[in-house]
Amino acid sequence: MSRAPTATTGVLLTGASSGIGRATALRLAARGLPVVLTGRDPQPLEEVAAACRAAGATASVVVLDVRDDEAVRRAVDAAADEHGPGLAVVHAAAVVAYGLFEEVPEDVMREVVATDVLGTVSVARASLAAFRHTGGGHLVVVGSLLGEVATPYMSGYVLSKWAVHGLVRTLQIETRHREGVAVSLVSPGGIDTPVYRQAATVLGRHGAPPPPVLSPDAVAHRIESVLRRPRRLTHVGPANHVVVAGFRLVPALYDTLVTPLMRTAGLGPWEGLRATAGNVHGPQHPPPPPSEQLEETTMTDDHTLDRPRVSRAVAAPAEAVWAVLADGWQYATWVVGASRVRAVDEGWPAPGTRLHHSVGLWPALISDSTRSEHAEAPHHLVLTARGWPIGEARVEIEVVPDGPRSCTVSIAEDASAGPGRLVPGPARQAMILPRNREALMRLALIAEGRHREALRGEA
Repeated sequence: MSRAPTATTGVLLTGASSGIGRATALRLAARGLPVVLTGRDPQPLEEVAAACRAAGATASVVVLDVRDDEAVRRAVDAAADEHGPGLAVVHAAAVVAYGLFEEVPEDVMREVVATDVLGTVSVARASLAAFRHTGGGHLVVVGSLLGEVATPYMSGYVLSKWAVHGLVRTLQIETRHREGVAVSLVSPGGIDTPVYRQAATVLGRHGAPPPPVLSPDAVAHRIESVLRRPRRLTHVGPANHVVVAGFRLVPALYDTLVTPLMRTAGLGPWEGLRATAGNVHGPQHPPPPPSEQLEETTMTDDHTLDRPRVSRAVAAPAEAVWAVLADGWQYATWVVGASRVRAVDEGWPAPGTRLHHSVGLWPALISDSTRSEHAEAPHHLVLTARGWPIGEARVEIEVVPDGPRSCTVSIAEDASAGPGRLVPGPARQAMILPRNREALMRLALIAEGRHREALRGEA
């Protein structure tokens, strides 16, 4: 690839109001580079500009949507006129939608593709035209690990990033003999940015950055490095190459693992969100973090376990699974270790109600109870299971619809009181996880069997 003959003298950034774009603007401003900040929302752009000026750099704001070809062209041309062949354009604007492909609304899917693909086309076309006029420049496009692999629930974003990666690679080939012009692709993995909570979703929950999670400044640092020494492609994330290798070399294994991993690590906890278009159609400030929302919700942090989960796809709707959970007399049928149910409080599983059960093997049985702490039909159940003198365990069950006739159920569990807490965490989970996998299989068999019976009764 050809390299810019002059050092970077100014940078235009898209998506500069938050996340990677914001972090990059602040890092480059700290070097004293003039920055032109673009985005759809003037308020956060002005805040970033003020921070850049405080760092000693010149900063200006241009409010635009990257889908607006003419607005993008005017902004890039103005920056090129000012900075000449030393201009770098860093394109970081993108939007995301979560949900199964056929369940994401058509208008949302189209807007994701329009912003992420056609927005990149607009920025690239304007940049290359300006570089031709001034005699050089550097285009840096922020891609994604998902431009090289696929994952469920993010079809629009995956489609877009694959297209972006293909476009950038083509531009690199077409500009390789253009002296003074460089085109680079930066491909981050899991980055902790507001994009996840700003995204559209029909899953009842927000997305989450998959581990290992890095800060936006890690990407900004890499972009800064690429501006100094242009490269075709650079990954940001210690697991990126491993994931790409797995996707390409062992696709069957990858396909088996990616969905449960996405459900447990790539999605946040169940929040009961109504379907939302997020910031797909227009700018949206991210909601405050959960720690600032506690008074507005019916749950507290104590109801969410930061522990490994086991998940299972169930060929029955969420309501069928919830019907089993709500049938207290079935508890001993699917909960591994429960021997019998002695009584069920009326209204189970409403918060505060209890199941009175026995655990263990006859004749060495422990009789105690399980209390419902939180119940949100048909998606979320939090229990405190007692088995003294062994202790207590907090159990969180989530049921996420995958479609009208299927769902995914996950269980997280850990000791919350008593002697069980003395066992080291990894050792506890080594005993808990296999037991809960068996419990999920039993729960799925009951729900699926009941659902099939119901369908036969309707026929």
